[in-house]
Formats: sequence, structure tokens, C-alpha cells
Amino acid sequence: MSAMRVLIVSGSRADLGLLHCPEKALRDGGFEVQLVAMNYSFTESFEFIDGILSGLKPDVMLILGDRFEILAAATAAHLQRIPIAHIGGGDVTEGSYDDAMRDCISRMASIHFTTSFSSTARLVAQGKTNVHLVGNPAVDYIMHEAWQREREIAEPYVLVSYQPETIDDTVDLASVHAAIAGRRAVWVSPNPDRGSERITQGESYSHDRFLNLMYHCTEFIGNSSAIFYEAPFIKPGGVKCRLIGKRQRGRVIPWGGDGRASERIRDVLSLWPTEEL
Repeated sequence: MSAMRVLIVSGSRADLGLLHCPEKALRDGGFEVQLVAMNYSFTESFEFIDGILSGLKPDVMLILGDRFEILAAATAAHLQRIPIAHIGGGDVTEGSYDDAMRDCISRMASIHFTTSFSSTARLVAQGKTNVHLVGNPAVDYIMHEAWQREREIAEPYVLVSYQPETIDDTVDLASVHAAIAGRRAVWVSPNPDRGSERITQGESYSHDRFLNLMYHCTEFIGNSSAIFYEAPFIKPGGVKCRLIGKRQRGRVIPWGGDGRASERIRDVLSLWPTEEL
């Protein structure tokens, strides 16, 4: 039997680091893997992935999360009848329009890799099948990859990652600055969501550099999903965090901090013959 062909699609900086370990586990497990990364609008993302799927014809497409780029990729795969394996379905983020897009992606997916008991229960209650609780792939990266190094900034600093609340266009920079309270702040540039142009501070960091900055900061401030996915696991006791606003309202800290989420994803896919996906 030939190796299963898996196309892994990253929509933005937000999911690329989280997909690294699943990609590595699949390659090491004998899968034929291709990773493509995008940084496009919805329409451009759809056209880009639609073309790749037409030529590559993978056995399954693996995606993570809830952003509009991933919704575009899922739509392209759904229309071409290519099975979708989705990481992160069933989560809740009440202050973002990603919440509805995540549910749409789950509706099109054939295999669901969940990160918490509540997410698993939510998908099952919706009538989804092939739901597998695998845990948090972010911890896999933290435990197994070389990201930790000497601190970049000698003096104390807070790390700030703040995104618009796209459900109603709220951008509450006043609360962010109040939380910083005169301390040195290292800002991470926001994702290209509606309203992000109103947040002019920040730099884009690679995933390993971002984790190292988080590890050494005195407080992590904002409304990034990393407050739930990475900050609690990055060191004993976690990183001190201050959540601003409602973008992440409803999200929970994922289950499974053992660094084996990617192995579980690989094992589930290895048990699924292509014709049964």
C-alpha cells in the first residue's frame, strides 16, 4: 500500500508553529507530507489551495484552527471532495468572528482532533463522528523543539499580543496601556483581521523567538490564544497573564500537557484507510 498523502495547510503565523510537530510526526511515521503556508485574503487563499488540491490530489488535508484563510482552504477541499482533518474544532471564542468560522470548518471536516474535553463534548453533541481528543500540539513544540535560549532583553519587560475583537470591532487599547502601567512593553504585531490596522505597534516574531520572549517576560498581556495554549505550559507554574476583553471568552486551557498530541494525530490517521475517510 502506498503512503497516505497529506497536505498540511497553514493560514498564517497563528497556526504555523502549532503545525510543526504534527508535520514532523507524520513525516517520521511514513506519510507523504506537503506543507503550504499562506498569507492571503479569503479569495486568494481559496484560489491558491484550490489549484494545489487540483494538481496534488492528496488523500487528506490537515488544518488547524479557525481563521478565514483556513475556512477558505476547507471550502476548497470540501468542493473537491478531499477529506479534511481538523485540529481545534469545538473550541469557543465568543469575541471573535472566528467562532462561527470554526463551526463551519468542523461541519466540512471528516476527522476532528480536539484539544479539550469540553470541545470534544460539543462536537459530539452536534452529531459529529470521528472525534478524537488528542490534546495540545503547542505543548509538543514546547517540550521537543529548540526554542529556549538566553533572554533577548536584559531589563524586565511585559509581552503584549492584542487583537481586535472582530465580533463587534472593539479595539480597547486604553485597557492594554493601563495594564502595561509604565513598564517596558514588547508588542507582537496583530494578525491581519478586520480592525488590525488600528493597532500600529508590534513586530512579527518566529514561533521559537515568540516562546522565548514569553518565557522571560514578567507578564503576558492581551487576548492571544497563546495565553491558553502556550503560557500555562511553558515553565513550571506557567507565565503570569492578563487577559484583556472578550475575544477569547469561552476558551479553555487544553487537555494533555504530555507532548504527545502529534503522535496521537499520526496514530489516528494511520488507522484510517483512504477509502474510509
